[in-house]
Amino acid sequence: MMRNKIFHWRLRQQEARERSGFCATCHPVQAKFMAPLRQSEASSEVDFYVVVPALVVSLAAFFCCACCEGRETKRLRRENEDLQKNYETFKTQKEKVEADFDELRRKTNTCGYVLDREWKTITEARVNVTLDPDTASPSLTVSEDGSQVRFTGERSAEWPSVLGREGFTSGRHYWEVEVGEKGYWVLGVSTHTHEKSIPEKPGEGYWLVRLAQGKTCTAVSQSGDQIVKLEKICKVWGVYLDHEGGRLLFYNAETRFHIHTLEGSFPGQVYPIFSPGSHDKGPLIINATVKNA
Repeated sequence: MMRNKIFHWRLRQQEARERSGFCATCHPVQAKFMAPLRQSEASSEVDFYVVVPALVVSLAAFFCCACCEGRETKRLRRENEDLQKNYETFKTQKEKVEADFDELRRKTNTCGYVLDREWKTITEARVNVTLDPDTASPSLTVSEDGSQVRFTGERSAEWPSVLGREGFTSGRHYWEVEVGEKGYWVLGVSTHTHEKSIPEKPGEGYWLVRLAQGKTCTAVSQSGDQIVKLEKICKVWGVYLDHEGGRLLFYNAETRFHIHTLEGSFPGQVYPIFSPGSHDKGPLIINATVKNA
């Protein structure tokens, strides 16, 4: 429609020029000067029909892109909201599972049994403890590889002892000791590096579990002595030192039952300590391998 209007307008202009006496054949000079103007008019008409549609297309493309971008933004916003809701749901479920697990662990700890997850954490702290013969009482004999100690002196009321070569100032450490059928022994940790026997009343610097007469098991620390009830004979003991936590835990390594925990603050370096007693010749075997643990 726009094109028709322009055409009729140009036609009327031409007729007006003819009526006014303008004629290209009659007025060559006039035609010479008017030719560029006519060419410019024709070029402007072409530019109009080229530029206007291109501009319309560009604007249409712009608004189309804007609409598409708006829809994409809304879609991403919805997806983000869904992810946030899913995350909150997962977080709530995770907290519930952890609470249930803690409750289950509390109940199992009450009866003594250690769950797989916790036992795995404990045994991952396993260390290879080697006995130091230089710290052993003269009445004890330490094997060449430092894995066994036995009493070889005259029977007495003493608790001859030997330390592990390596002391611990931090971290968590676990080791196992096979006591077998022995009726007398002591296991634990100590800060005393020069004593070669354990006093009857150890006091400060000792955290121990001691068996006497094959039946009386006593937990010994600076806070006092406490009778430890054994549900069954334990032939392989697990000892777990949590230095920062201030805990020394004892386990039946064969059945994975928690037996007793000694609590306190460990001042600096502590050493594993062992006594096979002085009433029988059976050895204590350090780092015993438990097949069914």
